Amino acid sequence: MFWSNKTSIYSLVARPLIFKLPPEGAHKASEIALSLPGVWNVFRPFNGAHNSKLSTDLAGISLPTPVGLAAGFDKDFKVVGSVLNLGFGFVTGGTVTLSSRPGNPKPRVVRLPDQSALMNSLGFPGQGLEAAVRRLGKYRKQRDRILVSIAGTIEDEIVECLHRTQPLAAGIELNISSPNTTGLRIFHEPARLRGLIEGLVADRLVPLFVKLPPWPRDTDNRREMLKLAETAVDAGVDGLVVANTHPVESRLLQAGRGGLSGAPLFEHTELMIADVQALVQGQAAIIACGGVSTAEHVWQLLASGASAVQLYTSFIYEGPGLPSRINRRLVKLMDMEGIDTVADITGPPPDVK
Repeated sequence: MFWSNKTSIYSLVARPLIFKLPPEGAHKASEIALSLPGVWNVFRPFNGAHNSKLSTDLAGISLPTPVGLAAGFDKDFKVVGSVLNLGFGFVTGGTVTLSSRPGNPKPRVVRLPDQSALMNSLGFPGQGLEAAVRRLGKYRKQRDRILVSIAGTIEDEIVECLHRTQPLAAGIELNISSPNTTGLRIFHEPARLRGLIEGLVADRLVPLFVKLPPWPRDTDNRREMLKLAETAVDAGVDGLVVANTHPVESRLLQAGRGGLSGAPLFEHTELMIADVQALVQGQAAIIACGGVSTAEHVWQLLASGASAVQLYTSFIYEGPGLPSRINRRLVKLMDMEGIDTVADITGPPPDVK
């Protein structure tokens, strides 16, 4: 298909045109295009997600492929069905907050094309819980492949978001780690985090995941962040998302600071997955998030202990054919190694063209 190859119409024609728009304008254009479900339904048979070798168990959630879309792309659940048709095994929508929020002042998204990266200081712009629940109700047939990212600055807000969205989702992702949103760091205090999670776990109907902040390699901060992971697992979460965007300061952002995403993060993501796997020893599922753009990346992260991956920035740069390319390439790599299930992936990926 024209959109399945690296040298696609998207990379040759669509991306140059889209990138002439400011980042948020380009996102809006993509959202409008994806809001035409009849167009994207055509690609469902060719999206690479139907090979049984890719079937994945994520904390009890059965998925057709371990490749998911991270929170932030479909903030208000407008295009879930179309995105799933592209070949993603799951979509994480949101982040949902109790009330609608305008987000931080613009400019708040900056492209770094020479690095295949983005900086953002969005700050959870969205239409709020009521709008999310209303739209989620339209995707009941896809419910088992939808995660909902929720956040807030006080416990009651987060609990309400859990109660209202979990009947409409396969799992809930608790975001305590966005570097673009004031007030979340209160949950980086282990006792406060434990209290929040224990309250959520008592009422959960679906698996609960916590999205962690990234950690540098120096000993003190690494120990502090791993303590959050340990606290979350001890308090009863089903999984961890490793990790959010990396804090960055830039005068190009109106807020002066935000989060870095994209290709520069991958090596750090792999190291963090190894850290968390060594800590939890299989007691919780791990979703790897940060810099993922190829099947080889997915292989390396699964081999390091992840059960699934999320991507976002690479989807912006490489277009709608990316999940299909990753699915097909991952199957090819598995065939080369004689592996029949992604759960059996170990070691480095084979070096094949």
